[in-house]
Amino acid sequence: MVVLVTGATGFLGSRVVRELVQRNYSVRCLVHTPGRERMFSDCPVDVHYGNVTDTDVLSTACQGIDAIIHLVAIIREGKNASFDQVNRQGVANLVAAARAGGVKRLVHVSAIGAANNRSYPYLFSKWRGEREVENSGIPYTIIRPSLLFGQGDEFLAMLAGLVQVSPLVPVVGLGRNRFQPIAVEDVARCAALALNRNDLTGKTVEIGGPHQLSYKQILDTVVRTLGKRRLPLYVPPFIMRLNVAIMEYLLPKPPITSEQLRMLPNRNVAEIGSVERAFGFSPRPLDGNIDYIKSVSFSVWPWDWVCQLRRHPDVGSPIPGLPPGH
Repeated sequence: MVVLVTGATGFLGSRVVRELVQRNYSVRCLVHTPGRERMFSDCPVDVHYGNVTDTDVLSTACQGIDAIIHLVAIIREGKNASFDQVNRQGVANLVAAARAGGVKRLVHVSAIGAANNRSYPYLFSKWRGEREVENSGIPYTIIRPSLLFGQGDEFLAMLAGLVQVSPLVPVVGLGRNRFQPIAVEDVARCAALALNRNDLTGKTVEIGGPHQLSYKQILDTVVRTLGKRRLPLYVPPFIMRLNVAIMEYLLPKPPITSEQLRMLPNRNVAEIGSVERAFGFSPRPLDGNIDYIKSVSFSVWPWDWVCQLRRHPDVGSPIPGLPPGH
């Protein structure tokens, strides 16, 4: 089987590609930025350059393939890329190219919380992208993961950076909002398994790790992993909104945006045991599997908050459950 992976060089995409190669699939990668495919120098992959807004590129990439694992999404809008253009229209473009190319299977990785609610533009665009998949006429499975963690993740890197430099770590509100952290490698495994799971055809599957944790519990796990003693600084949401607005104004890529902050209180959990029931294996827990955050440093200059991974500069999505862009 020949499988096209969109967003192949991203945080999740790079794991999906390697998972497929290990399972002896022939893999075609859609790569947004030429040169990033060098991470697969040890893998026999076919590379096509372009993005999901280019219908000609998609038409060529979808020729001669059997299945697609679609991962591309944006979590920050830019001058040339809106949520609707990438997260909805990008899916529509891919679906059209897939139909024309005779693709027989589509696995679409979305996000827990995707809903028909315009109050959350990102989640609304993801919901509309799911509708494009459902109406495609192509046998599909939609996977909605909770918070992804793993080497190169931006969410825990941000927390680890704060813990490294400050005795007080800010917590929005009371930090009770819940997540269900799942290892990025486990999500990649689920995506690969879904390719041949006819019983999951036409279904949307929400997945998470073995434990539902509050934001405060996740922070405590980070602190414990780093061997630090830190106190939480509970920040009222309105103060945090002001701080984030200032960062958005001053920084080209702030560590968190106003849209992401608004989504933070939403519960981001699946049912306990969802991976076991749907895919037949047990996902790894957060605690004991995040030693990679020990390599995170945090550079602080006036109004310049930059998380840096000393040995691993590629980072993924900072928002729970959201796949990386490209």
